[in-house]
Amino acid sequence: MNQELDAYIARAQDPLLIPGVYNYCDRRCERCPFTTRCFTYREEQLQARPCGERPLAEHIEANFELAAALMQEWCERHGHDFKTLQEDSQSELAEMEERRTGAIVDNDPLRVAAHRYSREADNIVKPLANLSAFHDWPPSVAAAIDAISWYSGMIPAKLSRALHGAADAECVADEDPVQNDWNGSAKMARLAIAESRDAWKTLFEAGETPADASIRQTTALLERIDRDLAARFPLAMEFVRPGFDEPDVAAGALTRLAPFEPRHRTIRRRLQLWSSNVLRRLRRSMRSRARHENL
Repeated sequence: MNQELDAYIARAQDPLLIPGVYNYCDRRCERCPFTTRCFTYREEQLQARPCGERPLAEHIEANFELAAALMQEWCERHGHDFKTLQEDSQSELAEMEERRTGAIVDNDPLRVAAHRYSREADNIVKPLANLSAFHDWPPSVAAAIDAISWYSGMIPAKLSRALHGAADAECVADEDPVQNDWNGSAKMARLAIAESRDAWKTLFEAGETPADASIRQTTALLERIDRDLAARFPLAMEFVRPGFDEPDVAAGALTRLAPFEPRHRTIRRRLQLWSSNVLRRLRRSMRSRARHENL
């Protein structure tokens, strides 16, 4: 390994860090209590320091090269052939499956609705935000405008990630039924929706918006998205976000648990999840057998 990669790995192994805390946050670092324990935040601060004014293109290329080097190093440590994995991921069959999954997700009514909400929300709050230079909004109203604007882009992004993860779930063996990326992403989308709904309520109250005003249709769409998300990802709110949903870690306890490692559960819940996992594997096996018989 080169010196840059060695230094990167050494920084990532700091025991104070919370593994994966940056994957399930709202990216509003200015109000986050975990910035000192977040690897992504630390790296962004490090890269923001003056370092020779490297062009953006070179900076992006260097990050990709570093990511590839880390993947190769991990494969070597765990006995995997990095070259073979690259070839498998670039195979025609893999590309066809990725395109098929992408098309399904892109046309999913839930994703379409989320992007529609994002556009409508932006069309409403951007003019209000632009007026901020000429009008002093009450603090609560200014915060509401900022929240709606911030989360309008996050909601479809997190929702799409959840849908992609769920679509690919059949290809992932032994994935925990709760502590997985699609549930974590769906939870983040729902939390963003909850904050957005509170923000819309603040705006409506401040503006004395009539109950039948057309602007309220945007929040009705948001509420429908939330209901559909809850139905599509019924276990999402049980996902434990590293740090955020762990009181002992938030209080300062050290942790090396990876984001997708199962957390403590009651015996009853373990039995429920075990039963769900067995049924999921059975359905997967039956579909695989049906596809094989149809060949």
